[in-house]
Amino acid sequence: MKRLFLIISLIIIGLSVKAQDGEFHVRIHGQENKGVILDAPVSSIDSMYINPNANNPIKIRTTNNLYSFGFDEIDSLTFPWIPTSTGDVVYVNYNGTTAEVINPYPVTEVIVTVSEAKVSITSLSSTNITYCLSGTANPGRFEIESATTPTILMNGVNLTNPTGKAMDLTCESGIIMQLADGTQNSLADGTTSDKKAALMSNNDLLVQGEGTLTVTGLVQHAVKVKGQFNMTSGNIIIANSVLDGIHAEGLLVNGGSITVESCGDDGITSELDGYINGGYITVTSGSTDINGISADSTLVINGGNIEITLTGADANCIKADKELTINGGTFVLIHSGNISKGIKSNQTITITDGDITITSSGGTVVTNNDPSYCTAIKSDTDIIISGGTFSITLPSSNNGGKGISCDGNMTISGNNTIVIETHGDGSTYTATSGTDTYSSSCLRAKGNMQILSGNITLTSTGKAGKGIKVGSKNGNTYTGTYTQGNTDGTGPTLTISTSGAQVGSGGGGWPGPGGGSSTGTASAKAIKVGGVATIYGGSTTVNTSTSGAEGLESKTQINIEGGQHYFKCYDDCINSSGKIFFNGGVTVCFSNGNDAVDSNAGTAGAITIGNGVAFAYTTKGSPEEGFDCDNNNYIRITGTGIGISAGGSQGGGGWPGGGGSGGTITNPAQGYKFYTSSYTFQTGRYYTLTNTNGAGGTNMVTFSFEANCSSTLALITATGMVSGSTYYVNYSTQAPTNPTTSFHGLYLGGTSSASTQAFSFTAQ
Repeated sequence: MKRLFLIISLIIIGLSVKAQDGEFHVRIHGQENKGVILDAPVSSIDSMYINPNANNPIKIRTTNNLYSFGFDEIDSLTFPWIPTSTGDVVYVNYNGTTAEVINPYPVTEVIVTVSEAKVSITSLSSTNITYCLSGTANPGRFEIESATTPTILMNGVNLTNPTGKAMDLTCESGIIMQLADGTQNSLADGTTSDKKAALMSNNDLLVQGEGTLTVTGLVQHAVKVKGQFNMTSGNIIIANSVLDGIHAEGLLVNGGSITVESCGDDGITSELDGYINGGYITVTSGSTDINGISADSTLVINGGNIEITLTGADANCIKADKELTINGGTFVLIHSGNISKGIKSNQTITITDGDITITSSGGTVVTNNDPSYCTAIKSDTDIIISGGTFSITLPSSNNGGKGISCDGNMTISGNNTIVIETHGDGSTYTATSGTDTYSSSCLRAKGNMQILSGNITLTSTGKAGKGIKVGSKNGNTYTGTYTQGNTDGTGPTLTISTSGAQVGSGGGGWPGPGGGSSTGTASAKAIKVGGVATIYGGSTTVNTSTSGAEGLESKTQINIEGGQHYFKCYDDCINSSGKIFFNGGVTVCFSNGNDAVDSNAGTAGAITIGNGVAFAYTTKGSPEEGFDCDNNNYIRITGTGIGISAGGSQGGGGWPGGGGSGGTITNPAQGYKFYTSSYTFQTGRYYTLTNTNGAGGTNMVTFSFEANCSSTLALITATGMVSGSTYYVNYSTQAPTNPTTSFHGLYLGGTSSASTQAFSFTAQ
């Protein structure tokens, strides 16, 4: 043995000269597949000798250390030539069922164990080392423990481990996974594995590079990170995962591409906060009760492109248990399972920007007398929208779903564009209080709603569908206020149309305790509010076309303070159980099936003309009226606004002081007239209220009708009218020229050519 080591020493001397492009190493291979137990450059070896009196007689002295081994520990010695280009990289090359490791570090720094194609590395080095993996192995595995931050360079490596993890990374300071440019890499476990993932990292994992990694998890997760999953570039494909595609304690995606093709649980989930600032994320799944992207805490999305398609019930495309904030990005979310959601949070949802497209086609399920809906955007508390572009579609299969819905308050402001369509029918169901109804809503807040600005288009075609629904009912108490626009008259451009028929017949109920309707009926509504509705500004266009379909309804009170608003409705254009005030703005109401404006307050001031302008008419005929408040004496004129109504009369019968009785108004701020003679206003004519019989008088207001209106009761009041003075309503076939306001048949200012007298009256 001594002679053998002498020969080896001479060989080492012969190999000790460094080549310009590399150097020979001495490697001692351990028995029983222990791999390389010592690796050292030849130039670092001082001597090799045997001390027969020592417990470990084989001695190797290097520049810095003395190593000792027993005879039974050594299997063989090799002398590989390591190119200089290897540098500080440890190479792991897989080949079928074997693996070769090229380790330029001393065995005391990087300990390598190889068993067939299963490579285990322990790094004690203070250096951040790169490990380059290549080749294919089945069964194969790579695992590492390191006190520093290693870089795992995936250089075309494909590992399958049927009985455990394909890759296990345990590093105290996190791990960098570099996907080599243009390479295809894969990791997979097997159905007999008892581990939690195909790729496991016990600390933060940073993924970067321009290669592709495909991961398959056949037992639990595909990727599990006990730290933050951080991705800046590269491509990760989750081909299949029994549970989560990527499960991490934290999530930070700044770039790259993540594709989850199939998962039995969440596509990407974070136990703590999640942040998405860029990149591409695609999730597809047919599993039930899952999330495409989820965070158990807050989730913030600042950018990126997200496409999620879920077909299972109770599934959420994007979900946060706490606050969910979207500041940008492009979203295409498709969910078709019953009770599924596009964007869901247990707390506040805040959206400041982004391009959001959602198709929600799942159905409603009634469980324990309580319906649950398929909704595009849902918060259990508040929703705040201050920007972004929204395109939300609820097809006919979504019966009763909501476009954007919250259990708390909703505020919409900023420069936003919102387009929502709902096409599913409402229905009746058995509630704890009896037969009740549910129906779709484009915008739904159980608390208060403010729409301060934006361009909003809402369309509902299903039975009893709602454009906007605000508030709740508990017993006989209604809550939830609706505020539109700002006190300076600015506000949203709001367009709402409903065309759905009634569910059952008659009125409609409010879901929830004490709510509902004893007859199980509901109608379509453009805007339905439980509490006070106040409109400060903006532009409103409302169209409804079916029985019971009102334009704006409040169970408490309606205040119109500014803006321009047009209602064309089959049923009441504006209806309130309380009072209705026209204190500002311009409002035009045309009903072809019921009253134009209807207050059921039953008291003085039920309909009040302040400084606003209201033009209200119905073509239905008696007993439907332009202004209906059960008693003409209840109307009040408190300002210098304009009120023009035309329609039928309730007659002296049914209601106190019925509409046809004329009536007087207490302490009016200006002159007025209840015109009770029969007159038919004809479409195509422009009627001007003036103080002159014929052309040339003062144009106080001009109005025209979309359809012929046979009127037996009209209210006329306008700025400057004086009690006892005579006024004329003249007409022509030409609209006024240069009006200051021209809005759906109502003209203020300008020059009128009306000269043919329709009728005249003396102001009251």
